[in-house]
Amino acid sequence: MSLRPQQDVHKSLISTTSRLVGEYETDCALLSHAWPDFRDRSAFIRREEGPASRSAFIFAFRTVVSEERMGPVPNYNPVGEMICSYLAVLYGKRFDSHGQIEGSGYFRLPDLSEFGHLCRSDLSFNSHKVRVDYSVPLNLVEFSRIERLLKAGAIDIKFLRSFQTICKFYLQSLQTAEHDPEVAYLHLITAIEVLSNFFEFEKDELLDDRTLNALSEIESGLTDGKQIAALFRSRMLQVKRRFLKSVLRLVDDDFFTRSEATEPLFALKLDSFESCMGAAYDLRSRYVHTGVPFGSWVSRGIGGPNTEVQVGAPVVDEDRELGKLIGRAPTFAGLERVTRYVILRLAESQGVYVAPPST
Repeated sequence: MSLRPQQDVHKSLISTTSRLVGEYETDCALLSHAWPDFRDRSAFIRREEGPASRSAFIFAFRTVVSEERMGPVPNYNPVGEMICSYLAVLYGKRFDSHGQIEGSGYFRLPDLSEFGHLCRSDLSFNSHKVRVDYSVPLNLVEFSRIERLLKAGAIDIKFLRSFQTICKFYLQSLQTAEHDPEVAYLHLITAIEVLSNFFEFEKDELLDDRTLNALSEIESGLTDGKQIAALFRSRMLQVKRRFLKSVLRLVDDDFFTRSEATEPLFALKLDSFESCMGAAYDLRSRYVHTGVPFGSWVSRGIGGPNTEVQVGAPVVDEDRELGKLIGRAPTFAGLERVTRYVILRLAESQGVYVAPPST
């Protein structure tokens, strides 16, 4: 038997700042550990929860190879990145793709640069603890809960592409949160925006009371008022309202019964949730238009790294309105928790995520 790499077998190296056990295996896919040299004392440091924590895995899979191979060598690096995004949503942990070590009949050199970076192990998406929402055990066998995503033809292709985009933005947010919190916050908002396109709303559902009252006055007070109001309705995109309505549809009361914040004072609340999420969207919009940074506010909290809301009124001297928005908006930790929750709620509604029998 030849020792050369097979053209139909591909192996990607991935890793996480958390720690998982077990493995996942089917006829055409394997997700298993890439073990370090335990004679090196640093291997034990990486296994412990701390700034240097990093566990590596191999995702191996098979593809169909054409008998007449023509054109450039296929690039399957995006598969590793896609798997990382699925795993990130499933477990609520940061994952990184390091490229292939074998694929399309060639050995390949992975990128190990992330292994030299430290992380904040007290952040929920880096820690070795199970998340409070969708508490999936940190075992690779749990990947079977979303294995339909790997089966060609099992899911509508339009949904699959959009879902992959949502997961991609979520993962990129976790990867950038510690060094670029503004961009990380924007990624979470974008993930929910893409998700919101799965829902159908009546046009008036996406208009606030003030706009509805104005349209009503136009309809009753002007000649051809109904036609004019209909024209305005058709031009009003109301992206923010779609964003809000989608979140409110997916976040149920049960979400507010738990939190990763250290005290109830620092957790998201049902009675202020709509206003809180509206401020998150406005915060993103204001940053895009003004460029005034806000990352230092949303990435820290009085109650610790997993504080979900601001406590007190932030003072931003150069932009007081921005300070008011930051005061109402969730922190990055709060927005991240909401984003993962709505993604998995959507996945569950579409039969992509299989919940355990007890939930």
